[in-house]
Amino acid sequence: MKPADQRLVRRLASVLVIKLAVLIGLWAGFVRDQQVAVDASGMAAQVLVQGSVSNKEDNK
Repeated sequence: MKPADQRLVRRLASVLVIKLAVLIGLWAGFVRDQQVAVDASGMAAQVLVQGSVSNKEDNK
């Protein structure tokens, strides 16, 4: 591999590591502690409403 190619690989790897660290930091700061309570009747109602809306849009 040429030195320029090796340098490019190192830079791309470092950018990917930095992006991964930022994503993990954002997840840890904003998403990790969030909880959503889901019950069966509420989920069934949501699915049925979304299904009927999409069917109406398909018929247009």
